[in-house]
Amino acid sequence: MAGPKVSALDVAPELLNEFVANLTNPGRGLDHMPPGCNDICIWRCLEPSCRFEWKAPLSARTLAGRGCRECGWRKTGTQNSRPGLGESLADVNPFLASQLVEVIGHPGWTARDLLPNSNKPCRWRCPDLECRHEWPAPPSRRSGQGSGCPECGRRRTAASRSRPQPGQSLQDRFPEIAAELVEVRGKPGWTATDLRVSSGMECRWRCAKSRCPGSWAASPEQRTRRGGTGRRCPECYPPRRPRVG
Repeated sequence: MAGPKVSALDVAPELLNEFVANLTNPGRGLDHMPPGCNDICIWRCLEPSCRFEWKAPLSARTLAGRGCRECGWRKTGTQNSRPGLGESLADVNPFLASQLVEVIGHPGWTARDLLPNSNKPCRWRCPDLECRHEWPAPPSRRSGQGSGCPECGRRRTAASRSRPQPGQSLQDRFPEIAAELVEVRGKPGWTATDLRVSSGMECRWRCAKSRCPGSWAASPEQRTRRGGTGRRCPECYPPRRPRVG
């Protein structure tokens, strides 16, 4: 069968590689259809990362210039997710933006490409110089819920659990023992008000007697045993020697 004077292939030769099949008239190719033909055809996107197949009339491709729907949706979604002037995460929350390491799946994107309520997965780095933990989370979770570094959060929770309830500290319950406290090992700045009576933290103590040189290590739990007569000054209360015979 002779083709039209002007075929779809003449008008849009770039469609040849996307053309898969003619569903309306099987076997009929682009060289045998006029540009305005309404035959329904199958098309395959040439983009390596897409390769989407869809059905569309020939005229929609040659005359209307419509392309791959999947690529179109992705492009539109990307454009809609970009912030306007002054609306980016960098503009709205510069402190949070400074913690951004990368936008996962979008190489080259920065905090200026993100809306504060974006759901795109990102990687963040804790601003605490003693932590620097990295973790994944979308900006929406960090902006809306105010979530911070999970590692610091776990440490704060553990620290709060080790602190005594009001009126239950070593200072409150055993002030005489608390007066002998010198330091809490590994906890600079901690005092007897920060310690539970049952705490197993190692502490250093100094005898309260003015002329006694006694200094020793023990936990609050060891010191408060038997009503506060636990591990006392080794100079004033030397350990008993085992009986011989």
